[in-house]
Amino acid sequence: MGSLNLQYKDGGYVPEGAGLLISILLRYPEVGSIYYWQEKHALQFTFLIKDEADNSMEQSLRPALEVFHDLEGMEMEVCAIEMRQEEQVAILTITRDVNSMTRSEVGLIVELVKRKFSNHLVYDESNLPEDELMFQEELIGHMLATISTDAIEKNVVAVREEGRVIVFNN
Repeated sequence: MGSLNLQYKDGGYVPEGAGLLISILLRYPEVGSIYYWQEKHALQFTFLIKDEADNSMEQSLRPALEVFHDLEGMEMEVCAIEMRQEEQVAILTITRDVNSMTRSEVGLIVELVKRKFSNHLVYDESNLPEDELMFQEELIGHMLATISTDAIEKNVVAVREEGRVIVFNN
């Protein structure tokens, strides 16, 4: 499979790492933002939950991820789950190392968060057709495999803003 080959307005190409973040946000509108943490070679997913949320997500998500990785025959290097309350929104942050992450795991994380917080999860409605969603999933798998061997050289964050995906790097 070829790479995404996204271009900036000035004609330059978007690096594959930024393309990964964009694909994750396009495929999974439940993810509020995603951050590539270069020092830990990890992805940090952020979900927004309306009202107060309980702190039990780690108690269910971590064992599910451990079982998933046992079945895959892989070991997680980084797995951090944090919930913090900000005014009327709870922010759930899940940090996972890129080396042991697969596109199936990304889908599993999103599905478990959706089930746990069903009506309280803040997200944009997806208008992408089913074939585009499947294409984005394939891209996520391809880019995760590429990035696990070729680390991104800097931290990158992609966020949603009014139906658009905006990417920043530093």
